Amino acid sequence: MSDPTDPAAFGGPVDGTPYRATEAISYGWRKFKAGPSTLLVPMIVVLVVLVVVGLIFAFVAGGGFFGTKSCETGNIGGQATVDCGQSFWRQLLGAGLGAGLISLVAQIMLAGIYRGALRVIDGEGFSLGELFEGYNKMQVVFAAIFIALATAIATVLCYLPGVLIAFFTSYTLFFIVDQQLEAAEAIQASVKMVWHNFGHALLFLILAAICVAIGFIVLIVGLLVAVPVVVFGAAYTYRRLEGLPVGP
Repeated sequence: MSDPTDPAAFGGPVDGTPYRATEAISYGWRKFKAGPSTLLVPMIVVLVVLVVVGLIFAFVAGGGFFGTKSCETGNIGGQATVDCGQSFWRQLLGAGLGAGLISLVAQIMLAGIYRGALRVIDGEGFSLGELFEGYNKMQVVFAAIFIALATAIATVLCYLPGVLIAFFTSYTLFFIVDQQLEAAEAIQASVKMVWHNFGHALLFLILAAICVAIGFIVLIVGLLVAVPVVVFGAAYTYRRLEGLPVGP
């Protein structure tokens, strides 16, 4: 059995040119143009699931604990005032739980998308029926739960720590679906890769955010282009920063 960490196990030569985040986006665009429908249907399914989960959480939270509002009365300049709303800490707690839940579902659903992008990069086919094939689902669940909990807790601690955790663990699923690492090993590998390539990873994140923002401006049609381009770009970034080969 070949070593999954050996570049030769992936086939093809390793690209010796310096990594550039702009080239990652360009590569994603070329791969999308070559087969627009490859990731389109699976991506639509994932996006619909995430939207539904977000709406359900908003509905449940809005009608339950986080929807309860308290009012405080006061007197300013002889005028009675009433200030109604949720407390700051209650809003933070709600944001943390919401971020954790969406992160959990997103990690589980996106694992198949990432595996599909890697299959396309390797010159193989991919379809909706293969969304949950070719990787250890249990390790994905373990990693998703850990990242979701860490993101939720860190988000409660005034947002920024949650953003940092999401950033450093953003390539965890690639290590699981591509190199078959266990959850803890994959998280460590993602943090290590991002830490050692912080500038490249950050620049790609910024460019990816710009692409998604542009896609959002032109509504659904734009997102259906931007998101697959970013996913292909992320797969390219993972392979290049790990010193692994990518398809032409």
